[in-house]
Amino acid sequence: MNSTKNFMIFILSVCTTLLSGSLHAGTWKSGSSSGMNGIRNYKLYIPDGLLKNHKAPMVVMLHGCEQNAEDFAKGTRIAQWADKEKFVALLPEQNSSYNPFRCWNWVMPSNNLRAGETAAIIEMMDLVIDQFNLDKDNVFAGGMSAGASMVSILGNCYPERFKALMAHDGTQYYASTTGLDFANVVLSGASNPFSVAARTGYACSSFAVNRPTVMPIIIFHGMNSPLMSPVHAFQVEDEFKAFNDYLDNGIKDNSNFKSKVVINVPETKTYGYNLFTTVNQDNQVYIERYMVDKLGHDWSGGVANLPYNDPKGPDASELMMKFFKKFGL
Repeated sequence: MNSTKNFMIFILSVCTTLLSGSLHAGTWKSGSSSGMNGIRNYKLYIPDGLLKNHKAPMVVMLHGCEQNAEDFAKGTRIAQWADKEKFVALLPEQNSSYNPFRCWNWVMPSNNLRAGETAAIIEMMDLVIDQFNLDKDNVFAGGMSAGASMVSILGNCYPERFKALMAHDGTQYYASTTGLDFANVVLSGASNPFSVAARTGYACSSFAVNRPTVMPIIIFHGMNSPLMSPVHAFQVEDEFKAFNDYLDNGIKDNSNFKSKVVINVPETKTYGYNLFTTVNQDNQVYIERYMVDKLGHDWSGGVANLPYNDPKGPDASELMMKFFKKFGL
């Protein structure tokens, strides 16, 4: 009798699972994307309880140099956030054949276009969106170091593909004209003025269909970063402010800026930081910049004992999620 009852419970649970259409709940998948812009692997996390008939949003996370997708996922705890907020996390992985340190090649002029590595990431996004029936109009991107620099490029050249961005210790778009001044750019800041970069970014996205009128971004930078000068955070903010100025009406006339607020948060359980918030004419916060005291070249609030992570910083992953949720995540 008990065996019959247990069997019926088992059958009922199987039927419930099939009817719900669950998408391999709470699992990591590995894949590869190839095309004219090369071959790159990726990790994909599908959160617990996601249904096939639900067009989930996607968050693209780009790792830094000397990292891979798995390292970056662990440090940022992106899977836990995907489970909580019900989005799919895509983590493209740089091929060591294209860069021995697994850096995304943001400094190369050919990648500051709708081509090269930038296009390879977009191709990978399209592959995953089609395969898993995701919401192509609800995509976000975040990155660390070289990955953050690629996020800046994606936001400038493909703004129609993203709702909001996050950059941690990265450079502005079009930071170098030739790529030959890489070391000087990293240590001292972009060689191109932000105004030139913003104008170039607007031209890069000129063929975009349904180009948005705003491209929001949240920025983090460690004040003790030995690899990326803190000046980069100011330049990323200035470039996106100018880029947004072009987006709203096609000309640079300061029409997409209303005010900036600065808040100082002293050190408590986490490092202290200064938060710079930029608001547009519609009273919408579209740029947040966190300058974190005592933080080196590490993911703020990351997992302890992992390279390029510092648990003592304010939680960049949580703050990124709060920012993305303002724009539809």
